[in-house]
Amino acid sequence: MKAPVELLHKLQVKSGARLWLINVPREIAEELSAGAEVEIVHESDAYDGVLAFFEGADEVPLLVPRILKEMPPDGLLWVAYRKGDAAKAAGLNRDRGWETLDAAGWRPVRQVAIDGEWSALRFRPRDLVKAKEGSQFA
Repeated sequence: MKAPVELLHKLQVKSGARLWLINVPREIAEELSAGAEVEIVHESDAYDGVLAFFEGADEVPLLVPRILKEMPPDGLLWVAYRKGDAAKAAGLNRDRGWETLDAAGWRPVRQVAIDGEWSALRFRPRDLVKAKEGSQFA
């Protein structure tokens, strides 16, 4: 297990942030909360960011509206998906499966590896992102 601060830094989570964790594997949730630099909250609480783990593309349209409902305008939104063959089976990867977020006006801005099994994408509102020339998300 990585040091909690290392994972929080990688995810751009600032000390004192209120983070809603959705479907996060136990080991990763423990890692995130071990540093006590963030406050883990529930859906009904105000939050600064969300880290949501998705097993399949069918979960995305079910969870995204709930996530975006109370998301601060520049809140941290990370969506995690499995790597490799599991990603193919799930219908999710860096470029595929996030149409619900795209339709809601959010676009991917960063990708990180959480561990050997999971990758994550950070999404931001399209109007807050300066698109790179030639980007498919421009």
